[in-house]
Amino acid sequence: MKKYGKPIVAGFVILLTFGAATWLVVQFNNPQRRALAEGQRAIANHLAEPLDLTAYYDTPAANFDNEWTAVPSGFQTFCHVPLQIDGSLKLWGAGFPQYGSGTGAEEILGIPVNRRFETFYVYHTAIFWSPNNAPVYQVVFRYNDGELVTNTIRYGVDILDFYANTNSKGKIFGPTGRNSRLAWHGEYSANGKIIPLRFSLTALTNPYPLSEVTSIDLYSCKTNSAGCIMAMTTGRAGLLK
Repeated sequence: MKKYGKPIVAGFVILLTFGAATWLVVQFNNPQRRALAEGQRAIANHLAEPLDLTAYYDTPAANFDNEWTAVPSGFQTFCHVPLQIDGSLKLWGAGFPQYGSGTGAEEILGIPVNRRFETFYVYHTAIFWSPNNAPVYQVVFRYNDGELVTNTIRYGVDILDFYANTNSKGKIFGPTGRNSRLAWHGEYSANGKIIPLRFSLTALTNPYPLSEVTSIDLYSCKTNSAGCIMAMTTGRAGLLK
């Protein structure tokens, strides 16, 4: 036993080392883990800070059903922007009564912010289609000096229907605006069909980054599409890539 003890121990150590190295490589090469770590670093370094929308969600993530069960929730990082996705809040769209489904708020006022930032990041989607460039909803920054700035989210440019359409090669279309990106896409199965889903991320520039934004207001533009917001994050400019 003494004769073979050292080789056995050495072999065991080599196996453990190889296993640990393999695990580290797998973890490092996991895109989702890398993205989450990047988002956590951005928050720790005060480059970004998600807003708490808990009090404003009309549907908590725990109550998502059907196709919404495929949508990621909790802490996520999309397009290098950290997000806290704990539900959805919906604004009114003309498609709701037209299709006899659900409703949404015409306005949501006074969502607390109380911070300075360079860019406001919104993770969102649209419910129902609209013509390209049609206004869907507005995000109003309210500053501590009484100033306000209105940002308009437009269909096709910033936001698209969450039922994704694809090109002939199966690629999912994203928004066309230079400040918006296709942030997440996935799919769910219904009645034997695979249906693609998509969500976008839009960066809204704050024209007064040295002034504190006390709150934001959301207004439906009352077109066919309903704005559906999942998360908001304030932070430095240039995070969205």
